[in-house]
Amino acid sequence: MEDVTGKVDAVFFKEVLKDGAILIVIARKVENEKWQLLVQNEYGISSNWLELFSSAQLAIEAGVNTIEKEGIEPFIDTEGYEYLFE
Repeated sequence: MEDVTGKVDAVFFKEVLKDGAILIVIARKVENEKWQLLVQNEYGISSNWLELFSSAQLAIEAGVNTIEKEGIEPFIDTEGYEYLFE
């Protein structure tokens, strides 16, 4: 998508199904050749990395590897977001 400044927003994502949960690993271009990593759960709550990556592929791989290593619990925890379910 192109905005009025001529900047192109680039976003890549990969769905990960693990232990009955669907997580979306998102790489979003935030600066010239820098990518931000987010992992979003089914409620729209995302975990955002502070580290930037040099490519979308590296960001996506880091997200998937983190899910595999740490499991889904850190990403599906909704503590503090109870208002979403009212």
